[in-house]
Amino acid sequence: MRILYAYGTTRAEEIINALRKLGHTVYEYPKTLENSTLSQEEVDALVAYIEAHDLQLIVSVHLIYNLAVAAYGAKIRYVPVIWDAPYVKPYTMIGKLDNVWYSTFDKLDRQRFLDAGVPHVMYQPLAVDEEDIRKWDCKAKTEGRYICDISFVGNLYDRNSYDACIDTIPANLQNYFRSIFEEAAFQWDGMNRIYGQTGQEIIEYIRMVSPGFHLNNPYEIEDVRLFEISHLIRKLGNIERVCVLNMLAETHQVFLYTNSRIEQSLLPGVTIKPPVVTGEPASKVFVSSKINLNISLKGIEGGTAKRVIDIMGVGGFALTNYCAETAELFEEDKEIVMFKTPEELLEKVDYYLAHDKEREEIARAGQEKVLNCFTYQKMMQHILDWAGN
Repeated sequence: MRILYAYGTTRAEEIINALRKLGHTVYEYPKTLENSTLSQEEVDALVAYIEAHDLQLIVSVHLIYNLAVAAYGAKIRYVPVIWDAPYVKPYTMIGKLDNVWYSTFDKLDRQRFLDAGVPHVMYQPLAVDEEDIRKWDCKAKTEGRYICDISFVGNLYDRNSYDACIDTIPANLQNYFRSIFEEAAFQWDGMNRIYGQTGQEIIEYIRMVSPGFHLNNPYEIEDVRLFEISHLIRKLGNIERVCVLNMLAETHQVFLYTNSRIEQSLLPGVTIKPPVVTGEPASKVFVSSKINLNISLKGIEGGTAKRVIDIMGVGGFALTNYCAETAELFEEDKEIVMFKTPEELLEKVDYYLAHDKEREEIARAGQEKVLNCFTYQKMMQHILDWAGN
């Protein structure tokens, strides 16, 4: 098959490598595309490129509007591979084009898309590049040395839409939102306690009393749901991640690798490191940390985060918040370890830091499962079997 891969804001050369290993001819579009900007000139250029190379399928990470329209014009299918949740761009006229076939890692997002009239959506867990992992051989390069007890690689969401507008929101509403956060935070039992806690009257009230408040909603979803996703979920992620890191740092050595511009005074016991890029640099951190922490946003309800798959794939020990889908993919306490409360998190951190052999055996078993079941070649073969015919 002759396939076009186009780059947007997220790059994934692993997909290209997997498609080529599967025997397909892959063309890489020479220009990086804007995910959300619609341009007739860009669409025309894409259609000309598609026709000139006699392409049969388009693939990208996440939905790129110009690609969807160009594929529709050229009468070929387009597969956006989604690895964010909640993801809202399919709730648009372009997102619902009949030639767009989505792969998403979140089962609940898949069902929501279908219920909203998105015609083609498949569930597909995320993956790793087995060849890269064996080439990096990070375990051997670190020689089994650990640099810290616990590491977290990721964003603290300290620059979020909620904090940007909170000063313009009346005090009574600020207190109401705090009560929502208090109810929803630090409970990782698979329930989303954010959705449904606000109403349209609250959004209208904020608009009336706070002229600077603006909720840009080009999607076919209610303002309330977009507000909960764009403002409340990310603020809750900020609260949980900062508080958990501080809690763990009271008794353990904690390293944070992030591009967040958070002041050291807010994480007094945490060693803040520069961000590490996905791939070999991040993998070296994963294998040289005794415990790799994952705290997913509450918006990821039915999928296993990419961070977790990446940690396990290189042989790191993954300690993650509970997710029912993760429990289906991996055997708990044999291949992965999960927690539902801060108390359980502390208990498991203490236990596995004191039991090196058991911790390392879980990491080995987790890596074996990922490399056997969740590689890009397997992932892309499943997608092509579904959308490529």
